[in-house]
Amino acid sequence: MTTSISTSAENTSAASAASAAPRTPDLSWPLALGLLVAGMGAMVLLYWPSVQKLVHIWLNSDTYAHGMVILPISLFLAWRMRHQLAALTPRPSYLGILLIAALGLGWTLARAADVTVVQTFVVVAMVPTLVITVLGLGISRALTFPLAYIFFAWPVGSFLVPILQDYTAWFTVLMLRLTGLPVYAEGYYISIPAGDFVVAEVCSGIRYLIASVALGLVYAYLIYRSLWRRLVFTAFAIVIPIVANGLRAYGIIMIAHWTDMEHAVGVDHLIYGWLFFGVVMFLLFWVGSLFREDDLPQPEDQRRAMMKDEMSPSKAAASPVFLPLTLAAVVLVMAPLAELGINQRMAALAGDRYPAAPQVMGWTAPRQDETPAWQPRFAEPDYQSQHAYRSENGHELALHLSHYHHSQAGTELVTYGNLIYDEVTWRRVSESGRSVTLPDGEQHGVRETILRGPGDRGRIVWHWYQVADRPTARPIEVKLLEAWARLSGHRDGSLLVAVTTEFQLTPDEGRVVLQEFLTRMPGLIDVEYRPESGS
Repeated sequence: MTTSISTSAENTSAASAASAAPRTPDLSWPLALGLLVAGMGAMVLLYWPSVQKLVHIWLNSDTYAHGMVILPISLFLAWRMRHQLAALTPRPSYLGILLIAALGLGWTLARAADVTVVQTFVVVAMVPTLVITVLGLGISRALTFPLAYIFFAWPVGSFLVPILQDYTAWFTVLMLRLTGLPVYAEGYYISIPAGDFVVAEVCSGIRYLIASVALGLVYAYLIYRSLWRRLVFTAFAIVIPIVANGLRAYGIIMIAHWTDMEHAVGVDHLIYGWLFFGVVMFLLFWVGSLFREDDLPQPEDQRRAMMKDEMSPSKAAASPVFLPLTLAAVVLVMAPLAELGINQRMAALAGDRYPAAPQVMGWTAPRQDETPAWQPRFAEPDYQSQHAYRSENGHELALHLSHYHHSQAGTELVTYGNLIYDEVTWRRVSESGRSVTLPDGEQHGVRETILRGPGDRGRIVWHWYQVADRPTARPIEVKLLEAWARLSGHRDGSLLVAVTTEFQLTPDEGRVVLQEFLTRMPGLIDVEYRPESGS
């Protein structure tokens, strides 16, 4: 009896202390939800260029098409918790404001370098961040899984494609050999007596893997209560589609073999693949349902965690409710305003500046080539030109320059689809990195591409980039330098520099010519004022 009275007294004392302690301002649920919707709308408008990129990827990529349904699923998961959430009180969080500031800084840098993967991450991460900011940590803690699940809308994972391709090709060849079928394999190319196959990017199984994990996590969250069961089921949702994709590729080749290439080729193999994946996922969920726990009550520790914020006093000083929300709005708009200022400054600085082909000792003066036999296929340069040179001993060479201004966020200098060959007249034989010697004796990295063209003519191309007076052959460094150039106000823009010559027998003939040219060529291409329009 004494213990009960003592405990009651302690609880009363704690409650009194909690009520007396300073708290951050509370919001009513209708007002909080209205402010949250307004904040989401403002974020979409302010970060619209990146929102456009995100939606474009969802609509045009089969791999990331699932991103369209992630937010509705998260909203559904939150709606299921509406009765528990009603017991909590929305309370704006200053931590959310700090997160908005960090994401805004990352977005500004990503826009300056035009790094799409970071821009889309910021847009996705802004959603749970705004929830934390407006509704507070207590409610966000209760919504941990629905908020974390939103990150499945982020289109990332393409780096896994070559790894999955390697596994699928290896597994398929292994199964074919175990079956006793004659098979020849070279990289992703697989040949059997009936025909030839290639494990392309769409055959890597990345779509099946992402879909399986996205569905598996929701399934585990809904029907299991214990953490270990959720983790085990998620592990199966990762492993099974990888193994199943190998079996799918093996099965498609076997069907083609049995039907003398009449079935499981072309569109057929995509249809069979999705049907097979559907059966595999059905079996996975059916087996998982045998161990379901959704009829059990929520664990006591989870309920205590949900109520923790309500029972504990806030450490922040009391302040009017508009103060944290106004501060959040100001921080939210800072990054887009900063980018607008950068764009205006760079547009004024860029002006009529274009690269100039250099004079090279021992070579004729550069002659602009209006009908080049070769030129790269790069997206929308602001200016491009190609110049022919001839050495004293009769060697011929071409210098190509593609120039991009920094008047807008990012450039198309490094982007998917840019090729050093046109895939029509010239086809790639090989590509690799190479180190060459500059006039000052320093080593300089270039990308070397060997091409074959009309009449089986051989061509060698060395190319690199020049950004902020610095040459580099690394795309990541290009992006970082472009960001630095925009933020620091460097006006020369970005350059693709390529030198090329033809060879008769081996690429070594061309390498000698290119090295001789670079040894005498200035280390940097001058970008000078010239009142003319780009070509």
